[in-house]
Amino acid sequence: FFMATNNRERIVSVAQEMFLARGIRSVRMDDIAHACGVSKRTLYEIFNDREELIGESLLHHASQIHNRSQEVTAQAENVLHAFWLEAMHRSKNLSGVSTLSEDLRRYYPKVMENIMPQIHEAVVHHTREKLSIGMEDGLILSNLDLDFFSRALTNYVYGLGVIEANTATTDVVITSQTVPTAILIF
Repeated sequence: FFMATNNRERIVSVAQEMFLARGIRSVRMDDIAHACGVSKRTLYEIFNDREELIGESLLHHASQIHNRSQEVTAQAENVLHAFWLEAMHRSKNLSGVSTLSEDLRRYYPKVMENIMPQIHEAVVHHTREKLSIGMEDGLILSNLDLDFFSRALTNYVYGLGVIEANTATTDVVITSQTVPTAILIF
């Protein structure tokens, strides 16, 4: 069991790197198997299908970004500085994401529908926590609609516009006119 778990994690990590470097569509299961030193059959013994591997790779990538973001923002003087540092960090580390998003949208809509909302909601939650801290510290207006601006900032700052912000979890409607309003709050 330990070896299978280790293999699974290694395969997810390698696949993630390959997907970011070359795009999902350009990476074949044979390529991943070869890079990991396992057979294609082993891949399909560990993962039910290609979509499962893609989904786990996306979640792994999101987790890595979140962890790196936490490290970067831990150095911040306050929550506004943390937002700034996080935005700068993300802008430097978004290579491959646009190709990945386009591949998901065009070729793997099922993965996009299942996985991306999880990632989106995690980022919205993280953003909401930071906005709340800013309110407590008196750096952000206390009458700010946290749900609305958490979603607006997630879409604007983090580039998660691939997800409809108007999910079933809120009745907030985010439009191109409301995002500048969110930025003016800061």
